Amino acid sequence: QVEFAKTIYGSGSDLLTLINDILDLSKIESGTVTLESSEYRFATLRGYVERTFCHMANAKKIDFSIELDKALPVSVMTDTTRLQQILKNLLSNAFKFTANGCVALRISLAEHGWTADNPNLAQADAVLAFSVTDTGVGIASDKLQLIFEAFQQADGSTVRKYGGTGLGLSFSRELARLLNGEIRVESELGIGSTFTLFLPYNRDGFI
Repeated sequence: QVEFAKTIYGSGSDLLTLINDILDLSKIESGTVTLESSEYRFATLRGYVERTFCHMANAKKIDFSIELDKALPVSVMTDTTRLQQILKNLLSNAFKFTANGCVALRISLAEHGWTADNPNLAQADAVLAFSVTDTGVGIASDKLQLIFEAFQQADGSTVRKYGGTGLGLSFSRELARLLNGEIRVESELGIGSTFTLFLPYNRDGFI
């Protein structure tokens, strides 16, 4: 009975997550999501990530590190909630698909790596890179774009083995666009992956 109860509770939680993800994605696509920009200190962001994921790293017995580049400004003007949502999705995926080794978040100033014709990044005073790297299962090169499509995962068996709705990356990609940035991925099957969120940094505030 306890096992049945756990199964029912887990299924209910998964369904609630799916519904919330679909609602959030539909709001973005309909243009009804509004941004609320405020100053967000990188030291505060580090604390949020540590509180959210250190217990997960300890439970899975894998290393977890957060690195803030010394060249970073003290803070950034952005929608704090949306940035947290993106990083939470990327880090959750990293931990989900990493059985051993490490997961790392590095925040730095970037000089390249984003799409060349992205005007918001090209015209910014600087570009911030939030890179989530893992030593997990990796993604085949021909699946790298597929994973950003709604309800899609790199392998048809992935959802059965690891769970998930297949909406996290699609949602994160749309949020990144709302923040005038983008997400890029590099991965090697069996080696691991790096997902990088690029956001514009402007001294006069967030554009």
